[in-house]
Amino acid sequence: MTSVAVRLQENVTGKYYVTSACNGCGICFSYALQNFMYSNDSSHYYVYQQPADAREDDDIRRAMDICPMSCISDDGEFL
Repeated sequence: MTSVAVRLQENVTGKYYVTSACNGCGICFSYALQNFMYSNDSSHYYVYQQPADAREDDDIRRAMDICPMSCISDDGEFL
């Protein structure tokens, strides 16, 4: 039986988030340093700040595209 990746609780509220499929590789952090942070035990990353402008949004999108675990998600526009 396979486990389902779930949204990590550390993520801030908003459209972008990281799931439990994250392996802590840090690629997202290298692409969007201002938006991702690593957990206390460095086992995974999470969204600690939603994008403040179009550049940060583009950075997160690039991180999503390159993520080897496909664990960065977008729920669409957050109201």
